[in-house]
Formats: sequence, structure tokens, C-alpha cells
Amino acid sequence: MSASKNCSLSYRLGILAVFMVAYSVLYVIPNFFLSTPPQQLPVLWIDEAIPLIPWTFLIYTSDYFVFAIALFLLSNKQQFDSFTRMMFGVLFVCGMFFYTFPTTYPRPDYPTDTHTLIGAVMQFIALADSPRNCFPSMHVGLTAIATWSLRHFGMRTVLLFGFWSLAIFISTLTTKQHYFLDILGGLSVMSFVAWLETRFFTRPIVERQQL
Repeated sequence: MSASKNCSLSYRLGILAVFMVAYSVLYVIPNFFLSTPPQQLPVLWIDEAIPLIPWTFLIYTSDYFVFAIALFLLSNKQQFDSFTRMMFGVLFVCGMFFYTFPTTYPRPDYPTDTHTLIGAVMQFIALADSPRNCFPSMHVGLTAIATWSLRHFGMRTVLLFGFWSLAIFISTLTTKQHYFLDILGGLSVMSFVAWLETRFFTRPIVERQQL
């Protein structure tokens, strides 16, 4: 069995830079610059039952920390490359939906009498993220991939990030950024990409190492 290799932080940051360029093409452009009229999805009872809860914007934006933690912890090159392929896979699949089947959410007006920090985060989301690019939720898909990639660090890590990710998924509803259907769509994309990774990369690598 071949020894596992580690990858440098500069290598990981370089991959992140490439990812951000791809993110701009597949998310930012259809989010702000496409003229194709977006469609609204069915509003289910769960969408109507869950109110806007301003403080959950802090949970909603904490996905950046989940991503950053995965980026820094996954120093094993094989594990990091797997993480990278799945992140790009989710980005590509979701991006194809954003270009070919644009959707929008009837985002309500945000309250103005909120705590300074929460208000600033809400204002950031309002400016940096239009109510388009709803289905499937890339917010959910990328968070789920980052959490899945951290399974190598043991059950405690899986449980910690699993509950954290669940809170992020729920926050997509309490911040009125997504439909419930978007969550299901994001998890479906994540599951599909993770299956492809296992079928065509992880399993063949393990089989070669056992020879």
C-alpha cells in the first residue's frame, strides 16, 4: 500500500482561488447578470409555517466557516483532492440549473430594528446575493460536501459538523433565502456527486492500494 501524501497550504489555497473563479462564472453571473426571467417554485406548508428569524442569518453565513475548516483540516492530498472534486461537482451541477432553470424566491423585506451585527449580516446578504439561484440550494450542497469530507476525522467530528450543517440547512428557511424544495435539491446533488466520487475515484484508488 502506498504511503499517503500531504498537500501544502499553498496548494489548497491555489485550488480555492480556482474554485472562486468557477464560482463567479457558475453562480455570480446567473445570480445578477442573466436576463432570463426566473420562475417561482411551489410554496409548501413548511415554507409558510416557518417565520423569518433574523438572528439565524448568523447560522446561515456560518457555512463559510465549515468550508474554511474543511479546507485547512484536509491536509492529506488524497482526501483533499476528493473534497475538491466533489466541491467542483456540486458547483457545476447547480450552475447548470442556474443557467437553464433559473428560480427566484419571494424574499420578504428585512426588519430594520435588528441588532447591529445581525442587521449588517442581513444587509450583506441582501446586497451580495439576489433572490435568484434558488434550486437546487448550492448553500446546502456545498455545506453537505464539506461535512461529508470531514468524516475521516472520526465520529465526534461527524456529529459536530452534522448538527452544524443541519442548523445551516434549517436556516435557509428561517432566513427566507430558499424553498424547502431547494434543500431537497441541494442534498440530492450532493448525494449524486458523492456517489460519482465513490464509484469512479475513491473505490478504484482503494483497490489499487490493496494490490
